[in-house]
Amino acid sequence: MVTYADEVADDALVPEGDVGPKAADVVGWTNLLVAHLAEGPSSKQLRSYAIKLTRETWDYVNWLTHAKNAIAYDAHIGVAAVSHFLSMMTAVCLRAGTGARNRCESCGSYRMVTGSCMRCGWQDLNYVAPDSRQLTEMELAVRLAKPCVPSSDISTFMSPDDYR
Repeated sequence: MVTYADEVADDALVPEGDVGPKAADVVGWTNLLVAHLAEGPSSKQLRSYAIKLTRETWDYVNWLTHAKNAIAYDAHIGVAAVSHFLSMMTAVCLRAGTGARNRCESCGSYRMVTGSCMRCGWQDLNYVAPDSRQLTEMELAVRLAKPCVPSSDISTFMSPDDYR
């Protein structure tokens, strides 16, 4: 989750005159991102859910990181919670990044994809595809220099005794 916070941290999200969250402040950066991506009264429930999900997921995995009485199932739950959190935030970003209208002007369908209605074929001539961010050579080199061994197999639990 800290890596996620590092990815979304952007001073442009910080309201003018405010001080931004610390680099690893998952909750702080996510709250700013959600406020930016889900503006207005129609997104009130989405903002509320995303903010609560962030806090609860962070609190759980933070507890899990330091819990001496945690068992393997707690880790499974933690992985599932973080996976859901990341999926949710990806969906929030995609929802906001489409730049497209919610409904077709011609038939009223919600099946709008990249400026086209999947139901009747109507095209939104004002649709502009979102820019995708490409890493610079320097950013890529820095990321590749850090060791990262992702694993989804948390059922393989090893204790310090396994290394004797």
